[in-house]
Amino acid sequence: MKPKPLDLDEFWKENFHNARRFFTSKGNLKTRIKLKNKWKKEFYSRIKFACEFFLKYKDRPKLFSEKEFKIVWEYDRETGTYLVFENGKWYEYNEWLFRLSFRGWFDEEEI
Repeated sequence: MKPKPLDLDEFWKENFHNARRFFTSKGNLKTRIKLKNKWKKEFYSRIKFACEFFLKYKDRPKLFSEKEFKIVWEYDRETGTYLVFENGKWYEYNEWLFRLSFRGWFDEEEI
């Protein structure tokens, strides 16, 4: 799997069946432990991919724009930072990228 933003909705959709089994199985401790460990491994790998995604494109808006999707960006000489233009506003690029990488953790209004 390649580095990509964290998408918790996708994670839950893919694991809904296992979650239902986990929360409804009253007895079988081995099954519950196995499911818990599977979730944990999957969740950690998704966090890892999101971190790799962020680190791959941190301070590299040109590469991001070439490899992922086109963005309007520029370098601000005054502050020494990259800026990205989205939804009619300018955002500091690395903060914008962090919020994109971990969008599953933030409310839509915060992005």
